[in-house]
Amino acid sequence: MKKKIIKNLFKIIFICYFITINKLNAQEWVKVNPIFDPPGNYNTYTGCFVNERIGWWITGPHGKLWFTTNGGYLWTKSLDSIWVDSGIEFVDSLHGWVVGLGLPNQYLCITKDGGKNWSKSLTPINIFCWTFFDSLNGFAGGEDTIYATIDGGVTWQAQTIEPGVRFGIMDIYFVDKKNGWAVGGSSTIWDAGIILNTTDGGKYWKINEHPSGVTGYAVYFTDSLHGYVVGSNPPFFEGVIYVTSNGGVSWIIHYLPCTWLNDVVFTDDSTGWVIGYDGFIWNTTDRGLNWKRIESGTTSHLYRIFFFDSGRIGYILGADSTILKYDKTVGIKEEQSLNELSFKLHQKFPNPFNPLTTIKYDLSEDVHVTIRIYDVLGREVVTLVDDFQDAGYKSVNFDASNLPSGVYFYRMTAGHYADIKKMILLR
Repeated sequence: MKKKIIKNLFKIIFICYFITINKLNAQEWVKVNPIFDPPGNYNTYTGCFVNERIGWWITGPHGKLWFTTNGGYLWTKSLDSIWVDSGIEFVDSLHGWVVGLGLPNQYLCITKDGGKNWSKSLTPINIFCWTFFDSLNGFAGGEDTIYATIDGGVTWQAQTIEPGVRFGIMDIYFVDKKNGWAVGGSSTIWDAGIILNTTDGGKYWKINEHPSGVTGYAVYFTDSLHGYVVGSNPPFFEGVIYVTSNGGVSWIIHYLPCTWLNDVVFTDDSTGWVIGYDGFIWNTTDRGLNWKRIESGTTSHLYRIFFFDSGRIGYILGADSTILKYDKTVGIKEEQSLNELSFKLHQKFPNPFNPLTTIKYDLSEDVHVTIRIYDVLGREVVTLVDDFQDAGYKSVNFDASNLPSGVYFYRMTAGHYADIKKMILLR
């Protein structure tokens, strides 16, 4: 009896430890290992997430646009041969814009169907940033100017700015349709920074602050009073955070030991995040009065940050194929029944293999399935499955007797589901 009690106590301790570890891990940023389809080494730049599952990512300098529908684990190519300039933005899962650099004019690639089709629209302006209220109405920042569109980016009209603005507008944020903020500057001129605001829906922008030596790259307001501007102080290689609690009447300045801050977002009135170069992440829980550095696990430059589900799920996109994911729902969501069948492509075991192996997968419904093998350069080696199949547990054999040793990828599509995994042939 005593042994049974002790055994049960150990079980309880283990379960409590497991739950604790899960909840701790759920509140950390974890690096995702993205897989590109077709595979390859790509120089990632900027991107955006629409929700917890759908995101877009640009790689350069030879312009490829990728999308994910499973939270950043698999990326499929959507557009090619775009010379990427300023970036990408989606207002919802269907309507998005990509800036490309044509000669002699810049152009926009516009989609209205979630990236299935893109149209190209030449613009006479250089766009550095933008924000959209809906699929038609939005604003863009350029050199010394802020523009407005009412036709989804096909045409742009310059808005009026108070004299004295002579640098690029790097970010625009609207608290509501009347009150907006814009920041910018130059990374090469000392007296470079600018903070602008509008109270008439963007028709007229006035200078709120002219911070000496500070270039603003992102702005965020939680309400009409509390706002945040992040950027850099090029002469001194410092990251800078401007904080206001009175609608821009005055600003408190924080200097951080990092060279560059790129983006800022708040998940509630008090909790905010700032990211920058060299893997720097900073967090505040008191409306920006104090900032604590958070370990990122990377030294790559971090460019954009997004949160969903009331701040429980977050993504950071950066250079060197860097994706960081923040998930406070891990260990909290109820586990699915072991008998519940879903779409799934299983990881091979053993791995490496030689030369025969079996690929297993699950289908939750009757669907058309394809499974193809690719080499490390993204070239298709063989199609193993291309057929309509009934729901259930499935498998297919792969004979690699005629292939050289190396890394290969196997990709499965089934309806809207897609996944890709790596395997190694070792002779």
